[in-house]
Amino acid sequence: MPPTKPPQEEIKKSLRYSLWDGASWSLTVGFAELYFSPFAIFLGAADVILGLLSTLPQLAGAISQLVTPVLVKKIGSRKRVVLSGVAAQGGMLLFFMLSPFFHPYHLFFLLAVACLYWISWMITVPAWESWMGDIVPEKRRGAYFGRRNQIIQLVMFGALVGGGWILNLFQTYRGFLILIVLGLIGRLLSLIFIGKQTEPRGTDGTGPVPSFVGFLKTIHRNNFGRFVLFVALFAVAMNVASPYFVQYMLDELRFSYLQFMAVFAAMIGVKFVTIPFWGRFSDRYGTRKLLVPSCLLLSLTPLLWLWSSNFYYILFIQIVAGVGIGGFELLSFNFLLDSTRPEDRTRNAAYYQVLMGVGIVAGSVVGGLIMKFSLFDDKTYFAIFLLSALLRLAISAGFLPRLKEIREVESISYRKLLSQVIRFQKSVVE
Repeated sequence: MPPTKPPQEEIKKSLRYSLWDGASWSLTVGFAELYFSPFAIFLGAADVILGLLSTLPQLAGAISQLVTPVLVKKIGSRKRVVLSGVAAQGGMLLFFMLSPFFHPYHLFFLLAVACLYWISWMITVPAWESWMGDIVPEKRRGAYFGRRNQIIQLVMFGALVGGGWILNLFQTYRGFLILIVLGLIGRLLSLIFIGKQTEPRGTDGTGPVPSFVGFLKTIHRNNFGRFVLFVALFAVAMNVASPYFVQYMLDELRFSYLQFMAVFAAMIGVKFVTIPFWGRFSDRYGTRKLLVPSCLLLSLTPLLWLWSSNFYYILFIQIVAGVGIGGFELLSFNFLLDSTRPEDRTRNAAYYQVLMGVGIVAGSVVGGLIMKFSLFDDKTYFAIFLLSALLRLAISAGFLPRLKEIREVESISYRKLLSQVIRFQKSVVE
């Protein structure tokens, strides 16, 4: 059944409120979520706990998304599912504050709260993606989500910088406490703005929910299934190294909190600048073709870490990474919306998120095992960076040519497209 569209004015208001919701969510990420690992290190977490912190919560969150289609069908509203999850996530931030008071089990308490935090959030993602897919016009998705992501990156940049300044000022539990409170405020604001948005009726959650096993059996036979498989395997390749960049900077390179903040701020800042490019060009040329340069940039990024540990050089690496990850996040989300029917979107988004989450965890485990057993002696970090880069290149080369664009888009050669991306990259660096 096609979605019953609300009045145009309600849709316009909802899209504006969604921009404010994105800004509020980015306060939570910038002030609190990006500092979870430094908080764990501050509390004395070593390699094993840090590895679990980067894998177990995401695995729990990924698996929980299999419940989302059932919840939407039972409750009858994607909006209520999202509101409940956001409220629960805010509640978990309150428990984060209490972690130090559960000594000597404080790290296990922190891990348990992190699992519930991720479950609360990730269980809402398929419902939210389906909901937004119904109210954002198809031909404007790139531009709209590009603008929304740009706002998110701008606010997240400010929150991250402010968080680094606060930690540098206090360098005690009080600093982290302030960050968590600010993150909680962001979630409360999200509740307000999500509550003001309208929800189309007569679409998702009205039909039967096919089994996840059935989806896996046919995953290689259709375009959407191949896309999900590509994203899941690329997540494995990315997360062989990604969770350990923080540990590498704080433990190995001995970066200060301000340097740590600056490195992530560089990536967020360049995402803010480049996301409109990806959005505008994806509306014009499609998402699949643009995935090629974004994946190429992401494949080159870990290789750059092999050459130098200089702080300013690493800032440059983050600029390259920011261009690539900004494109990949926007393009993969738009491809998901383009390749799913409205009535199937919650279910398909859930399967997409589950497999991507499993990929994130699998990659983190591989990197963690290499770290734990020091398989390459004092070159362990370089080994996981190199392995991650090679896997990213291989998976991109194997899958991207097999994906098909869904929408009618303008044709452009890879040569011209890559030249435009390279010119844009140079303008950002300069």
